Amino acid sequence: MVSGGIQAAGSLESHLFTLLAVFVIAGVVGTFTTKIVRIPYTVGLVLAGLAVSVLDLPLTTPLSNQLILLVILPTLIFQSAMNIDTEQLREDVVPILVLAVVGLVVSVAIVGVLGSQLLGLSVAVALLLGAIAMPTDPVSVVALFEDLGAPERLSVLTEGESILNDGVGIVLYSVLLSVLLEARVRDVTATELITPSLVVRDVGFGIVIAMVGGTFIGLVAGYVAYRLLILVDQPMTGIVFTVVLAYGVYVLAEHLDVSGVIAVLGAGLVVGTHGTRDAVSARTRLTLGTVWASAAFIANTVIFVAIGVATPLDLLERYAGEILVAVVLVFLARAVVVYPLVALLNRRFTSTIPRSYQHVIVWSGIHASVPIALVLGLPRSLPVALREELSAIVFGVAAVTLVVNGLTMGRLIERLGIVITSAAERRYELLMGRLHGVNAALAGAEELHERDDISAEIYENIDTRYTSQKRRLNRAISTLLDEHPHLREKEGLTAEAEVVRYEIVGIKAAMERGIVSTEVGNRLLEETERRLEHIDDSQYALETEDESHDET
Repeated sequence: MVSGGIQAAGSLESHLFTLLAVFVIAGVVGTFTTKIVRIPYTVGLVLAGLAVSVLDLPLTTPLSNQLILLVILPTLIFQSAMNIDTEQLREDVVPILVLAVVGLVVSVAIVGVLGSQLLGLSVAVALLLGAIAMPTDPVSVVALFEDLGAPERLSVLTEGESILNDGVGIVLYSVLLSVLLEARVRDVTATELITPSLVVRDVGFGIVIAMVGGTFIGLVAGYVAYRLLILVDQPMTGIVFTVVLAYGVYVLAEHLDVSGVIAVLGAGLVVGTHGTRDAVSARTRLTLGTVWASAAFIANTVIFVAIGVATPLDLLERYAGEILVAVVLVFLARAVVVYPLVALLNRRFTSTIPRSYQHVIVWSGIHASVPIALVLGLPRSLPVALREELSAIVFGVAAVTLVVNGLTMGRLIERLGIVITSAAERRYELLMGRLHGVNAALAGAEELHERDDISAEIYENIDTRYTSQKRRLNRAISTLLDEHPHLREKEGLTAEAEVVRYEIVGIKAAMERGIVSTEVGNRLLEETERRLEHIDDSQYALETEDESHDET
């Protein structure tokens, strides 16, 4: 018992040392990337981890299938879902679903067919490699786009697709892996077991069940948590509720053989849309936002350093040729899928996806955390040589796409004219950010005063100080808008869009209460939504006029 206790203490000490080392690396990388060079923080973390691996420093990492899928992924997806623009997501749900489902299945097939020819793998193993490597990585995409400040619609398109295609990728991975294992038991080639009925039954129905089941669990659990948040409305309790929600729905969904990723997405969307925006106090809302943002930052830090440290450099060197072929295949499969599918979607829908956005969607195909989790989850019953080759290829693809795509993404977005932020726009954003902070502080102080948590004298001092700051900020914003009329036009369109959304909510409420009939209400909604579409089109045109020649 004593020796067991000593071993446990030693193991804990080792993990604490590793965690401390990770945060030291993160601090150095953060300083380096912000003060010395202009590279995304996440890419800097991976490079730092690779440096640790190259220098053979005594730092082990607990990178595993369970760490990524059970610990890291729910945190990042839930935080992203809480903050995603649900209106934009609703508008682009069709292209997101098409790219995530049809796009991933077709790209896996492309890797399977070409990979069997170019890599010397069987078709079944090449398909499994495609299912492992092709899911685009929400961990990497979300972090990278936050660093670059990508436009909202582009962020929603890529984040939404990357999250949903994880669910699809895991279904494909499970089906193809089970086929390989069954073939070994029956002593037949796996290709013999890949029949049309398997494709329809296990893949087709499997994807539908995983997505529908995950969505149902996430929405129901999210609504229950939303009602509890309204009932309690305490910051610390809210943190507990949302942590239990994020991890609980993931574990429950996976236990029921549906998509845990999509369940977390659904729960986060419900809580983010209702629970933290309308139903709870400013204090609870601020606390939840801060805690989940911090949790996501820590999760990102751990995963990116861990990927760099855990990259098997000896295997990468041994399979360098196969890795190069796989990188080209993965990029080719993504491009061959994205451009034709988006072209078809653009012919069917009025809200088209510009050519410049298509280039970024293709290049945002970073294949890191989720593919690594899947390859680390390969069972030991598979031949060692096969597991080593697949691990080398997947880690190699992850390293190349993280570093190369990550380092060049900012330049690509800049060259395409997607993010053009002038000094005036940056100052406007800074002033507006401060104004939102001051308004939140005033609301929080008033709430504390109403609950008698602070005295009237303290409240008056705080209110006077922040009200004075608010007046100064409003004057500075007004002066800036006078000097730069295009900023005023942008602000006007944004404000008008928000007001029209309130109008839509009011019409729906009147319909629910029977004040207006369904027929009249629907007509009013149509008129109002057309106005909103016109405003959104005007906003979009204003933001992308420099790239309009690239649109399809």
